[in-house]
Amino acid sequence: MVMIIESKAPGSPSGYMTLPARVADLLTEAGCATYLSVYIFTLRQCEKGNLNISNDYIAEALKISKMDVVNAFLFYSSQGLVKIHNFTTVDDGDFDIEFCFSAACEKTAVPFKPSYKASEISRRLQENPRMSQMYKLVGQILGKTLSSADTELLYSFHDYYGLPVEVILVLIEYYVSKGKHSMKYIEKEAGKWASAGIDSIEKAKAHIEKREEFLSYTSRIRTVLGIQERRLTTRELSYIHNWQSEFNMSPDMVKAAYELTVNQTGKLSFAYMNKILESWAKNNIHAPQDVNKQTKPDSKKPKNSRYDFEALQRQALEAVNFPDGRDEKHGV
Repeated sequence: MVMIIESKAPGSPSGYMTLPARVADLLTEAGCATYLSVYIFTLRQCEKGNLNISNDYIAEALKISKMDVVNAFLFYSSQGLVKIHNFTTVDDGDFDIEFCFSAACEKTAVPFKPSYKASEISRRLQENPRMSQMYKLVGQILGKTLSSADTELLYSFHDYYGLPVEVILVLIEYYVSKGKHSMKYIEKEAGKWASAGIDSIEKAKAHIEKREEFLSYTSRIRTVLGIQERRLTTRELSYIHNWQSEFNMSPDMVKAAYELTVNQTGKLSFAYMNKILESWAKNNIHAPQDVNKQTKPDSKKPKNSRYDFEALQRQALEAVNFPDGRDEKHGV
């Protein structure tokens, strides 16, 4: 049973119902049409004075599952649009809800991720042969029988993250080939793929190719810099990504910047190297021989040199001494 706690909604003209703009925004942001139908239907029952209804009643009226109803309320609770009272477990499904129409409710919001009953997943797999086949193939790729936790996570890749079946198979096969067998790890990557809009095999392959190019480039940069044992930080990886994608610098150019950095500072400094490479990119210097030409002294035109190493050194030292304060979390 769901008890709807009476909520004071903003006044509406006769024959109309007030709907918070945030509810409509979430439809376009998350595409949760099923959740929206639950919200509107239940709000209408509240306005009609039908305060004692069950999740089963809502599910039957909307021709959806009871789990969808529960997840809808949990989702809107996470957005501060409803408050849930007397909640025990997802399996129980008996709780009270209160509609919120003020910004203050958003402060009580909690993170949301849908939960799924094993029986619900089983029913949906029977209804969708392609999903059922996907489970068999994933078990073969992982080389094991999927646990209940694995089954739920895998289902969320499609239902929550919105990835197509064929993309999920490419995702799992790729990361397993990289030695990543943990479904928890793969779930994080599923979220990234979803955020990147990877919704086809073609996009998945393009994403993998780009990632492999970056991994290969990063490996060569590690060799150039003599960093083989420790993990690179997120900030260091960000610098390397810029060198490859924005500055279009080859490992040989990074090596030249590294040698100049050590000569000028006596140590490895990503910030200092980045300033050098950024300057080279602006001056369209992309080959070591061009760097050598710029470094040769010109006694005839000392003041008109295109490349001012003293100015570069001052800029780089300022960047090192006055960092931007970003956290250096470890990356891959």
